[in-house]
Amino acid sequence: MKNILKSFLVVAISAVSLTSVSAEDLKIASVSMEKLFNEFHMTKKVQAQVKVDQERIQKDNASRLEHIRGLQSEIEKLSKQRSDATISDKKRLEIERQIKLKVSEGNAADNERRQWLQRQSKALGEQTGEEQRVILEKIQAKIADYAREQDFDLVVDQSSRSATRTPVFAFMKDKYDVTAVLLKDLNKDAPADKPAATDKPAATDK
Repeated sequence: MKNILKSFLVVAISAVSLTSVSAEDLKIASVSMEKLFNEFHMTKKVQAQVKVDQERIQKDNASRLEHIRGLQSEIEKLSKQRSDATISDKKRLEIERQIKLKVSEGNAADNERRQWLQRQSKALGEQTGEEQRVILEKIQAKIADYAREQDFDLVVDQSSRSATRTPVFAFMKDKYDVTAVLLKDLNKDAPADKPAATDKPAATDK
């Protein structure tokens, strides 16, 4: 999110050349891109889906780890059997062969698990990044439309930070802030929250 927002530090809306307009003639507005992004209903939907996908990945990974731990447990049992002085050499050789097979199976399973986890994490990261990009484009388009309607020459991002994490704009009056207006417009089509379930009154005999 932070890297994506860097490209939106200053949102230039007007086609007017600033070099030909005096500071007194400029009509300026400010927005918090961070707030617009975080409180946009599409962002919350993406975040909810990311959480679901992360939980699925964690569950599948735990299942794979459980299988690997099962193999480790079998190897430990076989190792104890191998150390039994009463067993024959033939039996000991057979146990050693089983141990080698279990170790090989366990290593292969763990390598496959690691590669699978890496692929899943990469795919989820790429998908999330693309969805964030689409969201930010929608937000920027909404800002551009609003700026044209209100005849703003410039819209700046009040939430932008410099490389040292200090605010790019040290001060800006609240009267220039149009974040609330834009956020309301962005969320006007948000799906309604489902009402909380309530207990139905018990039926009574008449």
